[in-house]
Amino acid sequence: MGTLTRPAIAFVNPSVGFSDRRKSKPIGLAYIMAYLEKSGFPSSGFDFGDSEDDAVELAAHYGLDRFDVVGFSVYNESFRAAIAMAEWIKNRRPECLIVLGGPHATAVHEHILRRYSCVDVVVRREGEEAMLDLVRGLDVGVKADGDVDGDAGDRAGLTGIKGTTWRAPDGAGLLVNEDRDFVPDLDQIPFPDAEFTSHSGYPDLTYYDEVQGRLKAALTICSSRSCPYNCSFCGVLTIGRKYRSREAERVVAELLHFRARHGVNYEHVYFSDANFFVSPTRALEVAEALYEADPQVTFSFGTRVNQILKAAEVLPRLKECGLRFIELGIESASEPVLERLAKHVKPEVNVAAVRLLRRLGIEISLDFIMLDPATTLPDVRANLEFLREAGFYDYVPHDHLYTALVLYEGTPIRDFYARRFGVVFDPDDLPSPFTLFELPEVQRFSDTLRAFRKRWQDRIDDALAQGELALASMADGSDGSDGLRGPDDSYLPRASHARLQLDVVSLRHAPNLFMERLLEDAEAGFPLLDEGGDEAGDDDGLEALLPRLGHDHVHLNDLIERTEAVARQAGFAQAPGAAAPHGRD
Repeated sequence: MGTLTRPAIAFVNPSVGFSDRRKSKPIGLAYIMAYLEKSGFPSSGFDFGDSEDDAVELAAHYGLDRFDVVGFSVYNESFRAAIAMAEWIKNRRPECLIVLGGPHATAVHEHILRRYSCVDVVVRREGEEAMLDLVRGLDVGVKADGDVDGDAGDRAGLTGIKGTTWRAPDGAGLLVNEDRDFVPDLDQIPFPDAEFTSHSGYPDLTYYDEVQGRLKAALTICSSRSCPYNCSFCGVLTIGRKYRSREAERVVAELLHFRARHGVNYEHVYFSDANFFVSPTRALEVAEALYEADPQVTFSFGTRVNQILKAAEVLPRLKECGLRFIELGIESASEPVLERLAKHVKPEVNVAAVRLLRRLGIEISLDFIMLDPATTLPDVRANLEFLREAGFYDYVPHDHLYTALVLYEGTPIRDFYARRFGVVFDPDDLPSPFTLFELPEVQRFSDTLRAFRKRWQDRIDDALAQGELALASMADGSDGSDGLRGPDDSYLPRASHARLQLDVVSLRHAPNLFMERLLEDAEAGFPLLDEGGDEAGDDDGLEALLPRLGHDHVHLNDLIERTEAVARQAGFAQAPGAAAPHGRD
């Protein structure tokens, strides 16, 4: 037997198939890596979450076949990429232990092991303790030359680990071990201080604080796990509903740790909790601890509308301690849709929560599901009326207008639609939410809306970014003359400045106004769309529905070009795809 050494361990976040410029590190894997590191098992992290490259080419380029253990965190969107990588690794290194975890793997753990021989084990629900047991068991059986010792490395001794599912050693079925208890004390888990190799890198996370008028370095912190509610579409149900939270002092300690670790003065905290506001008392403790540590620190979090109303008395104090915005799970303004989503609130509760936050001056980040497979045109009408009446016509980004319900594996809503449609969804597939509409008029509405997004939304975003940043740069440049000067001594006449302000507002409203015109056309049987073109969503059809915009009611293309031209005149030229100074960008 050779000299024993620790197994070489890698954790991989596979690609979801598209690029996201707001990418952040996979915090779930970071927690597992930090947990193993604390016990003497270092690991390497690879984050391909936003890569559009071929999965096998990525595995080869980064040498994933050199590890003894490779763990993949998988969601529905990334599952096929994970399997492609796992098969490549197994073909080149059969002795490598391939581990899958995450929401999708937890939901279909038995299916995965039955269908894919490249997967050795699935870790269900939380991964820290089970992964530590796995690598401890392997530790005694890995030799310095990388071979697995036949005696000490016998994996049959690992197949009883709680919270895991294995293929039986004799090939006769599966070994589904009992669930592992949830980690009871989250404060015993080390901070998610792990580094990842990523060929696309990570943009600096920032927050523009409109109250203080400056850009802040931001940090994401998860201060709790799970959520006690039962929304039918939420993947949290797959992992489990046992809510646990961290002490306020540990949250502050994490902020200070990463300030020192990265040499960055983080002054805004994005809480990534599934539901930060489960306990308002505890939320206030965290906020006050942050404020005591550094009064310049601001923060934001996500929660449900009914919790906002139940704990309204806490909100003013949270604002005093630095609360800037709340990501609010409104989802829909239609009562039938809210019932399908198991939100257990009425549309009027959504309205009341929005009014309360507006009255307190707390910004809202909007979580919305515009369409689901059973959506009707009256449902869409209810959504648009809510957005207009609740003051979301100025809300950017416009992503909420284009959202459709995603049927994640393991969620009750997926089972609901499988029964409703009389189908069996392939566990490996995530059906496109834009192909499942029951009503043909909703399908055509969605197709046309998506065509508008493809044709116009990026151009609107770029022009809006240029216009808003130009306005922001000129705001303090007045010298008493008939115009405004920017920080680079650029000059913009007051009349041009005023028109730019109006044009920027029109650009913010453009997608909403198009959607309203499209809905009116759908309710009338699509006469404008049919007259404008032969196929729903073609350029001629879209042309017939485009609103005329600006103070002089110009074509959308003209409005975009004019906004960009005035921004250039103001001395500001924006690279396409860059973010405007909104708080959430």
